[in-house]
Amino acid sequence: MDQSFIQTRKTLISLLKHLNDYELNTAKKSGGWTVAQVVEHLAVAEVNFLGLVEKAMKQKHIGHAEEKDFSILRDRSVKMKAQQEPSTVHRNAEDCIQMLQNSRKATEAFLNENKDIGRYVVSHPRFGDIPAYSIFTLIAEHERRHIEQIEEILEAIK
Repeated sequence: MDQSFIQTRKTLISLLKHLNDYELNTAKKSGGWTVAQVVEHLAVAEVNFLGLVEKAMKQKHIGHAEEKDFSILRDRSVKMKAQQEPSTVHRNAEDCIQMLQNSRKATEAFLNENKDIGRYVVSHPRFGDIPAYSIFTLIAEHERRHIEQIEEILEAIK
């Protein structure tokens, strides 16, 4: 597994574990998501990204695709619309971390059961055809983007 994939999640959990309920559940005055909503989005997105790989495998979408540069995801000036809005459920740090751990366990189980994902090509709605294994780089870049968003939220609500 890609080291940045592992390290980004560690960074995210480290950021979350000392936050209080106010920090997790308060949005900026200008609006937007709370930290807890960002975390929910990340957990759901990880599972959805895996769904793209599962779909490619079921459809036997075998072949070669060029690597893509996912660093555009870190550019917060480029706005992207989430496929689904997160809930407004109030969560504590333990809840948030548990959501992330559950999505990661699902990813690890998927990888343990599917050793040959390198043969497959994933059709991503934004990036087009990508090698299936690069979905983990995509997840890491997506989390980096939202770590920056979390830091912005925390700064704004001080």
